[in-house]
Amino acid sequence: MNEEKQLRELSGGDVKALEKIMKKYSGYVCTVIRNFSRGALSEEDIDEISVEVFYKLWERRGALDIKIGLSAYLSAAARNAVKNRFRDLPPPFEDIAELEIPSAFSVENIAELSAMTECLNEGVEQLSKKEREIFLRFYLYGEKTSQIANAMNISESSVRTNLYRTREKLKKFMIGRGYDYV
Repeated sequence: MNEEKQLRELSGGDVKALEKIMKKYSGYVCTVIRNFSRGALSEEDIDEISVEVFYKLWERRGALDIKIGLSAYLSAAARNAVKNRFRDLPPPFEDIAELEIPSAFSVENIAELSAMTECLNEGVEQLSKKEREIFLRFYLYGEKTSQIANAMNISESSVRTNLYRTREKLKKFMIGRGYDYV
């Protein structure tokens, strides 16, 4: 069944469509959660967050307007759910008098980092769809090259080559914008 039909059925309140989507994407969602949390969550937490992601998909089914594809939508929802989970955790107790501020810390450094990040985002936007997908899957979603290769039906060496070439492209782009120490 194609994705658009599943989404139409889901929007119409078809529980079977949700079950099919969950069956197809739950492993993917759990992998995104696991990779994005970098091992900081237990398997129970990962399962719980995964259920939250699909519950929110069901809750918002009437207002869904997914143009980026269901897997990208679910991946973003999973990453946001992990961020929310970490945000909701109480901060560890620390005596503020014992905090050390690194000597390299400055407002200028933060502003420069922000500008550099903005420039990098601009460079990523200029990549082809395939280059951007591989780059984001690897660096943003934390997927391994073998996972990307399987998901995109290409060889693992193609993924590695594409990542190398994309890094070189982005490096040239950044250097061209004045970030010569990239």
